[in-house]
Amino acid sequence: MSVTVFSGGAGCGKTYQLMQRLAAIIEAQPPKKGQKVLALTFMHGARRRLDDRLASVQGLGRRYECTTLDSFASRIVRRWQSLAVQLGARIPQETEYDDICAVAALVLTHPEVVRWVKASFPILVIDEAQDLSRSRLSIVQCLVTELTALIAADEFQCLNEELRPNPAWEWLSAQKDHIALEQPMRTRVASLLDAAAAVRSGRAVPAGKGFTVSHTATAPMAGGYLNTRIAGLKGGGLAVITPTIKQFAEGVVTWSSTKSNKRGLGPYAIAWEKSETRAAEIAMEGIVLTKEATLAQAFAAMHALHDQALVREVASWLDRLSRTRGPAIITRDALAERIQMIYANRRRFQRPLDRGLRAMSVHGAKNREFEHVVVLWPAAVAGDDEHKRRLLYNAITRAKSDCLVLVQLKKQLDQPPFK
Repeated sequence: MSVTVFSGGAGCGKTYQLMQRLAAIIEAQPPKKGQKVLALTFMHGARRRLDDRLASVQGLGRRYECTTLDSFASRIVRRWQSLAVQLGARIPQETEYDDICAVAALVLTHPEVVRWVKASFPILVIDEAQDLSRSRLSIVQCLVTELTALIAADEFQCLNEELRPNPAWEWLSAQKDHIALEQPMRTRVASLLDAAAAVRSGRAVPAGKGFTVSHTATAPMAGGYLNTRIAGLKGGGLAVITPTIKQFAEGVVTWSSTKSNKRGLGPYAIAWEKSETRAAEIAMEGIVLTKEATLAQAFAAMHALHDQALVREVASWLDRLSRTRGPAIITRDALAERIQMIYANRRRFQRPLDRGLRAMSVHGAKNREFEHVVVLWPAAVAGDDEHKRRLLYNAITRAKSDCLVLVQLKKQLDQPPFK
């Protein structure tokens, strides 16, 4: 058993170092027949990107399994359900992710369960470990008692205010084999590096060639700036990133997608990337259904949706419920949970487009990189000053060539995270 931790700011090559160390371990001690590397992340987006990186590791081939920690926890609970019941645990529903992780952590306190995992997965790789809650961290801590673990993390990129102080970072910081990476690899643009360093340390954010901050009071004004920026692109994708997808950000993207500015530039079609939670909320807005309904009523209500693939998947689920339970009542909340799960499963296998024109939340942009970035900073951003710094840092460090920040309120320029 050994634990190696790679830490450092955004774009410092943490994942690259993970892959290099993994390749060295495999070369020195190849996995036995039937064994694979177990790669875990918290979010599906990070899982997809980690899967891509693992596919290029020399000597590994397809001898790895990359999944979310929640999916892994669910597998542990299903496989060792009888043990969990003996330990007095309630078996959670499949959408109760936090509870599933807590039960999995309980089961994994038994050494024989960890050795069962090790028989198939002697090596553990974890990316974005700063996002692990206490129960998810407990799963990792149990696994590393037997598995060789390679872990990457950056505490400042954690956007969950409930994880302060960060339990995963406290544990990772105490590991003896902890390698701190300081040299940024994503970009060599001095203004981007200076701005990121200033935000991270709480200093005033300097502007320069490649990084600018402008006051744009209205959506049309910001949309005009955005159109000018898009018109000047010389290749590579552009990401519009915002901490809050509400009136200002949505208005800017809509304006840019439908209008031309005073210079005649635009419109430019910009597609929003939505989380499964938001996608499910939008779908439920189109479903007319009482709080409780029969399966037949739920099935009929689904046909109002334009997403026919979603209709078929929900219909299949309702059919299974009908055959296993007979006449039954379905709640609106249960239907919403199922729709959210369907969207989550879709995201597991989709590759986000990092080219073209995309709009997304800061959370959706995490662990990704784009040639060009425009940050829309609305008048109201939730969280304390440190949280705002973390949001801005995560946004501007996605850029490789340049970043433009459009701020709605002028007074914000003299407040954190800009001052």
